[in-house]
Amino acid sequence: MWKVPKTTKNTMITILDQLPAGILEVEANQLSQFLDNHTLVHLAGKIKRPLFISILQHGNETTGWDAIKAFLKNHQKQLPRSIYLLFGNVQAAAQNLRQLPNQPDYNRCWPGLHNKQSDETKKMAFITDMMAEIKPFASIDIHNNTGRNPHYAGINSLNAAFVNLASLFSQTIIHFTSPDGIQSGAFAAFCPAVTIECGMSGTADGIEQTITFMENLIHLADLKSIPGVAEQQQVLNIFSTVKVKPEISIGIDGDVAEEVDFTINDDLDYLNFHLLDPGTVFGRTLTTETPMPFTVTDQIGHDITDLYFEKNGLDVRTKQKVVPAMITQSIQAIRLDCLCYFMHPLKFEH
Repeated sequence: MWKVPKTTKNTMITILDQLPAGILEVEANQLSQFLDNHTLVHLAGKIKRPLFISILQHGNETTGWDAIKAFLKNHQKQLPRSIYLLFGNVQAAAQNLRQLPNQPDYNRCWPGLHNKQSDETKKMAFITDMMAEIKPFASIDIHNNTGRNPHYAGINSLNAAFVNLASLFSQTIIHFTSPDGIQSGAFAAFCPAVTIECGMSGTADGIEQTITFMENLIHLADLKSIPGVAEQQQVLNIFSTVKVKPEISIGIDGDVAEEVDFTINDDLDYLNFHLLDPGTVFGRTLTTETPMPFTVTDQIGHDITDLYFEKNGLDVRTKQKVVPAMITQSIQAIRLDCLCYFMHPLKFEH
C-alpha cells in the first residue's frame, strides 16, 4: 500500500499537501516567491493512486506550469485523481533560463548509470525512492524545445503501457535510452513514464494539447489498452547524439556579429522529423582547414561522426539518409546540451 507523506520540510526537499495561496495566478517567473526548487506538492483526488507530474526541470520551459494552472482551475471542487506535482528549477525560471550558471542540468541528475554525487542528485534520488514506494499510476515530465519541432512524446521502454501513455499525447513517439540521469528513465523502473515535448515555450497549442492529455489520462483505470490509438502508433528510435565540439566557435547564419569557426543554417530546425537525403547541408566552416565541427556518438558513446557527416569545401553535409530531432537554434542550448539527435523508425508490435 502506498502512503501519503506528512507535510514536511526535511533535509532533502519541501513536501506540501496543498499549493500556496495565490500561486495559480502567477507566471512561471514568479514561482520562486512561493516555492523552493524541488518542492513536491501532494494534491488529494477521488482516485487515490496518484499521477506524478514534473514541471520546470528547465526553468525556461514554461508550458508545464501554464497547463497545470489551467488544469487545476478546471478541477477546483475535486481532482479526479490524486497528483504529486514536482516543481523543478524555479530559481532559473525567475530569470527565464534553462539553468543558472552555477547549476547542473536538473534533468541529468536523476538516478541512472552515472556516479554523480551532489545535493541535486541526492534530492532526485530521495524523490525517486519515495515514488518507487508509492508506485504512481503514471509519470509525466513536461518540457519544451528551443527549435521548431512537432509535439512529441519520449519513452524509455517499449512496454505497451508506455507506448499507450505516449499515444495519449501524440502520434509522434520517440524511444530513447540516453542521455543518462533523466526523470522518465529513473521512474520507468516502477511505473509507465513519459517525457512530453510541447513545442516552443508559451505557445497556445502546446498548452492546450498538454491540458487535453492530462484530462484524458487522469480518468483512466489502466494503460493496458486505449481504444482508438493503437493503430496510429509509430515509434522512432534515437540512436545518436550530434554535439558541436567545445573548441569550435559557432553562430547562426544571419546573426553572426564576428567570424566564427562554424555557421549553422538559420532554417536548420525546419528539418526536424524529416527524412534527410545525403548531401543535406547543416552549415559551413570558416575555412577549408577548419576541422569537422561535430561529434556524433551512438547510445554507448562510440564516435560515429564519419558515418554521418563529411566536409565538402566549406559545407558540412550529411553522408546518408537520417531523421533529425530537436535541432535547436539556441547557442546556449547547443553548448549546454547538443545540436540535435538522429533517429530511425522502429518496428513495434502492438
